[in-house]
Amino acid sequence: MWKWGLLGVVAGLSAAGTAWVWTRYDFEKVNWAWGVVAGVIAVYVVLDQIFLTRPATPVAVAAHRQALADELAELVRRDPADDALLRTVDEPYPLPVRWRNAPERLQPSWRSIGRSSDAGLLDLAGRDGTLWSHYRRVPSGRLLLLGPAGSGKSIIALRMARESPVHREPDAPVPVVLSADSWDPDRLPFHDWLVDRIGRRYPQLAADSPRRDAVLRDLVETDLVVPVLDGLDEVPEDRLIACLEELNALPTQRFVLTCRTSVYERYLSQGEKLRGTAVVILEPPAPAEVADYLVDAAPYHQVDNWSTVAGTLDDDPELAGALSTPLMVAMARSAFDAPGTDPQDLVPLARERGRRSVEDQLLTRAVDAALRSRRGGQGLRRWAPARARAYLSYLAAHLESLDLREFRWWELPAALPRPFWGLVDGLRAGLAVWLAVALARDALTGTAALVDERWVADLLEWTARRPDVLTAAAVVLVAAFALLRRGGGSVPPVRVAFTGGPRALAMGMRDGLARGAASGSLLTWALLWPLPPTPQLVAVLERVPGLPPWSVPTQAGVVLAVVVCAYNAVRSALRVDVAAPVDDLAAARPDETVRADRAATIAATVPAVAGSVLQVLVLMAALRLTGVLSGMPPLPTLLYAGVGLGLGRWLLSHGRGAWVRFAVARGVLALRRRTPLQLLSFLSYAEAVGLLRYGAGGYRFRHGRLQGRLAARSAIAQRGTRLSEEFGLELARAGYWTEALAVFADVTRTRVANIGPADDLTAAALRRALLAGAAAREWALLAELLALMPPPAANASTVEIQAQRELVARLVAGRAPLVELVSAAEELCRREEAAGTADLVAEEFLAVVCYAEGDVDAARARLARLWDTRSTGNDLPMPIVAGLLARLLLDGGDPIAALTVCHQEMLFADQPPHRSDLFVLVQRWSWSVEVMRRVTDERAELHGRVRRAMVERRGRPIELGRRELAEIGLQASHAVLGHPTLGPLAVAASRRFASALADPNIVVRTVNRSAPMWRAG
Repeated sequence: MWKWGLLGVVAGLSAAGTAWVWTRYDFEKVNWAWGVVAGVIAVYVVLDQIFLTRPATPVAVAAHRQALADELAELVRRDPADDALLRTVDEPYPLPVRWRNAPERLQPSWRSIGRSSDAGLLDLAGRDGTLWSHYRRVPSGRLLLLGPAGSGKSIIALRMARESPVHREPDAPVPVVLSADSWDPDRLPFHDWLVDRIGRRYPQLAADSPRRDAVLRDLVETDLVVPVLDGLDEVPEDRLIACLEELNALPTQRFVLTCRTSVYERYLSQGEKLRGTAVVILEPPAPAEVADYLVDAAPYHQVDNWSTVAGTLDDDPELAGALSTPLMVAMARSAFDAPGTDPQDLVPLARERGRRSVEDQLLTRAVDAALRSRRGGQGLRRWAPARARAYLSYLAAHLESLDLREFRWWELPAALPRPFWGLVDGLRAGLAVWLAVALARDALTGTAALVDERWVADLLEWTARRPDVLTAAAVVLVAAFALLRRGGGSVPPVRVAFTGGPRALAMGMRDGLARGAASGSLLTWALLWPLPPTPQLVAVLERVPGLPPWSVPTQAGVVLAVVVCAYNAVRSALRVDVAAPVDDLAAARPDETVRADRAATIAATVPAVAGSVLQVLVLMAALRLTGVLSGMPPLPTLLYAGVGLGLGRWLLSHGRGAWVRFAVARGVLALRRRTPLQLLSFLSYAEAVGLLRYGAGGYRFRHGRLQGRLAARSAIAQRGTRLSEEFGLELARAGYWTEALAVFADVTRTRVANIGPADDLTAAALRRALLAGAAAREWALLAELLALMPPPAANASTVEIQAQRELVARLVAGRAPLVELVSAAEELCRREEAAGTADLVAEEFLAVVCYAEGDVDAARARLARLWDTRSTGNDLPMPIVAGLLARLLLDGGDPIAALTVCHQEMLFADQPPHRSDLFVLVQRWSWSVEVMRRVTDERAELHGRVRRAMVERRGRPIELGRRELAEIGLQASHAVLGHPTLGPLAVAASRRFASALADPNIVVRTVNRSAPMWRAG
């Protein structure tokens, strides 16, 4: 289509040029001109035939493709980007890492993997540097590598990419490691994204080729590239399903994926397995191998110390568990490299405080060691270790306060309070008003002299004389509105994009016809019909050629319609969008998006000023033609007025863009010494030393625990849901279990949405919600919360135990009689005890079923025994046991003991267990909740409480005692809990109110009251 359009343009230009030459000169000049044109065309045709690129032969194409693959293999082998990461676990020799075939529930059929109906089981188990050779044995060329956090998935992927031999076979593919989180299937198909990523990562590859994208695409489509997609678990959940579905739609595409086991299992609960993909699972290194590696990798002054630690690994399961992942082994190496440090401190720490304390200590020391090191890319500025640690701590606290695990530069303004941004918005509006009025002062004065209406002239003159009053009013009004407005959130970056062209021209003409007909033929005619035509308007219409002799309003409407249509068509054809969304946020680096947003923000001044100038001129011309003005103000004053109005409009619309807000926030935080002024450079430095990693458009800490450790004891980190959680603790300790459940439920939902269900913070909030819900008998809300958690992995130690667990799950889902549930739970307890895998959760479910049957005494005895086991050192959380036991103690007349149980379990919630899978625990808790939800009629119980309260209060005057006043104070504290300044004060006040409400008599009255103070968190 565009060729015919171009041909038409050329023909039109030729005809116009011929006519111009003919009229200006004579016909001989026309012949001479066309002779010159014909000669130029002939020379071009000859040269084109001489230098025409001939189609290459298949042999030449294959040779060129092979040379390009060899060049790519060499670039991958010499890529220095990940040398620092590999060095931590590959020197003096690679840390042993093993893998094995995944269970059958995660594997597709081996016939689909083998691409044959006769294919059988393929043993892919191996270790260290043999994954590439094992991958070459997979007929489908599709491999998925699973493992928990820190198990070495990224390390194995990098090793695999560098395992390919130097002298490759001609048809051997080249593994290329790419970050999976930058792929958005809704924006780019897989092959397009792959070509783009390879071109960005290796700009030297085919750099001299005029058709570079086509060359790289040929390399991809001929299966000479095996994409190794690392970090599939870091892809946002809404995109993860789309990514895996597109890979399933490409059955012959080779790839290697790395993903966390829990994330892939959660995907399998709502999607299908990756077709034809072999799945292997990483195994932790053996303690003996870790011990040998730490001794061999230790510097000379630490060999004896590490030898002492290595000798205790076999006998200390807590220390061995802390050093069971390549990530923690790398942390341990760097943490004790410096002289003066002693790794023997880990031995008593593990014995006295457990595995978690050892990991926290390693993380703390590893941060200091990384900041002291000389690692990092060349050309990066380095910061003093103490100052860099302070910056990282503030960044971690900021993310903790927002329940986030990823930092994006346009979200930095959230670190400053809302009143500050309200003041900034007010100042921005005041500056916009001052600019508009100051530059339009002469135009306003000149217009006032040309207006017949006196009050209009007085208003214009007052506006020109008092810009200060208007500026102050704008500051106050906009600031007040910004403070009252809720939300706002972060502003994503934008870019400049050309959206015009032939199609936009056609659409602009269509829209222009509609707008011109509406504004010209109808609106203009309706406005001018009742008024007598002015001489100026008549004179202008008489100058329009070819205008029919209609009435003046009709002529004005037609002319305006044509002008609007032409203007709209031209504007659409030449349109440049200065606020287009950045489509490749996940792929672009932060400095690229900052530059794009800055360019778009500055470029937005051109259309704002040009449009305002045009509007001012059109408005003044319309007023003159309709007789409102007796003359026209000087043109320079109108131009100045348009410029001032345009700048003011730009400040109001684009002055709160991502780059402007980021620059303001960065400057303010730098003055307060919270973050460096060169924040993006600092983040690149932290990434280079191994503390941060970049992906999906944002930075995240190398380990989630590292973020929490850096943010520890920071007041900033205690904002957000932490304040709500602390407020819920005070409510629960005073017996206000229903209100505490509402708070914990809200916190759980927020954390599931922001940081995921597998995070320790989410698990702590869920356990507290289960405790408060069991004590308050609010089982329906607990069922909703447990439904947010993904299903567990079937990782039982024996087939018999797994089968019994599945039987219990089917009985609970099928609402089987309680007698059958008791029998199935007892059998599960016996099987777990015989296998030595008993974790008391089955005992907890058995106690709940006994309680549901009505055998309160037996249930209470079981619950008390379980609680005694919990209190004697078992780290397994039992929130439902604690909640039911607290309720039974309260019903038995012992409120002090009930609050003690509640208080202790609330404190235990912050200590996640190491020996149990969280999602397996969630499954058992859901059994108990479903059983109690079936046998407890919450609505009838609430109605009974209301009736009892009404009978008790009948004939009694309204009371306003200590309990009522404290409850009013708690409600007031809850109302301001989300305020950044008043929130901490509200929590502090709630402690005083809760202490007043902890009286045993008040606790009994609290639990038996008719209705809670509020229902939602």
